[in-house]
Amino acid sequence: MEKTTNEKLISWIENKARTRYANDIAAVLLYGSYVNKTAGPKSDIDCCFIPKTDRGYEFCADFIISGTGYDIFPVSWERLEGIADLDECLMPFVGDSEILYCASDSDMQRFTALKERLKKNLADDRAVRAAAEKRIAMAGAIYNGISENCGLKEARLAAGYIIMTLADAAAVYSHTYFHFGLKKQFEDLRGIPGLPEEISGEYLRVIEADTPEETITHCLAMFGEVCEYTGIAFDFGKKAKENVGQESRTSPPDYAGLACLYEEISSTFNKIYSCCESGNYILAFLSAVCLQYELDEAHKGCGSKEYDILSAYDCKNLDAIRESARETENDFVRFIKEGGGIIHSYESFEEFEAAGL
Repeated sequence: MEKTTNEKLISWIENKARTRYANDIAAVLLYGSYVNKTAGPKSDIDCCFIPKTDRGYEFCADFIISGTGYDIFPVSWERLEGIADLDECLMPFVGDSEILYCASDSDMQRFTALKERLKKNLADDRAVRAAAEKRIAMAGAIYNGISENCGLKEARLAAGYIIMTLADAAAVYSHTYFHFGLKKQFEDLRGIPGLPEEISGEYLRVIEADTPEETITHCLAMFGEVCEYTGIAFDFGKKAKENVGQESRTSPPDYAGLACLYEEISSTFNKIYSCCESGNYILAFLSAVCLQYELDEAHKGCGSKEYDILSAYDCKNLDAIRESARETENDFVRFIKEGGGIIHSYESFEEFEAAGL
């Protein structure tokens, strides 16, 4: 049977690590939909690696094959240790990853020890409470940054990250994490034993809200539910008076940087299209929030145009967000190419392989 593009790419990644970076990379990890068997036709490979030397960072790669974007990126041992200590929500990196390549037995033992460390911390009441408290504080900081006169885009962007962070706080407090990431976060949140239904209920109401006021109201209600469940209080400070995110950028565009960013986020565009086709309005919203953040960063940090896809979101009419995302993607690519940016895009794996990256 003919191998799929992802299967061919995995073999290519492993061979490259063994033959060209054997002394520079400690391990290559696969995680996400390919490993947990939830991949769709346009799913990418979630792949990261642990560098050992400065040269090891050259293993990084961003490219597009057959319309699917791939991002191979570095994660340090120190960051993985922090994840094992519940500092971040990226626990599948440690707990659920598949080791594609490992340079030595000692590297394997070190990674295996991190898996055990993660399990131990998740079983520790004090550790999970501290982790939940940190996440609630992070969500509170985002909430305090929402301006009083915010529009729909700003409200949804902030609220999206708040509910994702609060969901993670509730999960880690319950001695678990989201093994399937955002793809099944709502479903898994609702399935946590003993978790009050109102937490997932307010999570969903934020996603279904039509106005900035309604969005923020349900976001705040979820805050209250999570704080009550965990017994962790949060003292809100003064909210921003004005929308400070309206400042225009005057420095020239970085077309090379934008091309690289597009190679990374093209898979997020695909997630939105796929969710719209399947009617998964929850993941469509979460994916749009993540994409909107990247587009805002591209505008502020790399001089792209300013885009707004979140205002088009309607849980009852996903065609609107799909068309907004499609128009945005087409215009973003056109802007990059007209400025001289080179997007590394290939029609097939064979064409990609022939490029000799």
